[in-house]
Amino acid sequence: MFSPLAAKRVRFAARTYTRKSEPASVPSLFFEHPMSAMRSMLVIDRSETIAKLFAEIFEKRGWDVDTCCDRDSAIERVAGSKPYDSVLLSYRVPGTNGVELVELIRALEHRRMTAVVMVTSNGEATEQALAAGADEVLLKPVNPNALIFAVGKHVW
Repeated sequence: MFSPLAAKRVRFAARTYTRKSEPASVPSLFFEHPMSAMRSMLVIDRSETIAKLFAEIFEKRGWDVDTCCDRDSAIERVAGSKPYDSVLLSYRVPGTNGVELVELIRALEHRRMTAVVMVTSNGEATEQALAAGADEVLLKPVNPNALIFAVGKHVW
């Protein structure tokens, strides 16, 4: 069913992210039940390349992902009516910053329960982002498995 390399990755991921109180098994965020609802995400990053890379990581896992790369399109998407289970954003966004976007997301009634994960290379922004309402802040460079885990623990 899996190639030997894929099986090795799954074993590594299960070992790395399994809580002590849970049996050593493959976490559900790596293999969703086929009948589970499709998750949706908005990725906001100044770099279109990075936004597409993050989108691809989650699209391969069955997510519906939208991307945007500037303040105006981010505000338009966040204020819109499309439901997002998660927002993944960078600290640096042209025209604004991630902390201001987190504050906006938390100020909107229909986004208060949306998981918000920020990715930044600025360690000083971590406390600001968490105070603004981010659920988690990851420092660059980000391991894709750590990113999946961070988003997953706030969505599932």
